[in-house]
Amino acid sequence: MSRPRKDRKDKKSIRFTFRMTEEEFRMLAVMAEYYNTSGGEVIRACVFKPRTLKPVKPLVDRKAYGELKRIGNNINHIARHLNSGMKADAGEIKKIREDLNRLINQILHDR
Repeated sequence: MSRPRKDRKDKKSIRFTFRMTEEEFRMLAVMAEYYNTSGGEVIRACVFKPRTLKPVKPLVDRKAYGELKRIGNNINHIARHLNSGMKADAGEIKKIREDLNRLINQILHDR
């Protein structure tokens, strides 16, 4: 059985062409991948629909989420040691700070 035909008013038969910079094109491609749809659908949603598209992918990928969990565990261990009266290892604190800064930069600048 074939797919039912669309009504004439529902067909996307008009083509509208416009220019964009390479950076804008990359941003559109990222948005299309993020929302798991085409670039045209992203533009139509931004221009004509009252609500925005719902993302399919999480904001933080699995690798970043795993790193955040690992850093959180390290912070919990340090807090436990400090609360029990033991001294925290300065090298471990420095490593956690560096990991956090690297991860924050990765999350902020990879979009």
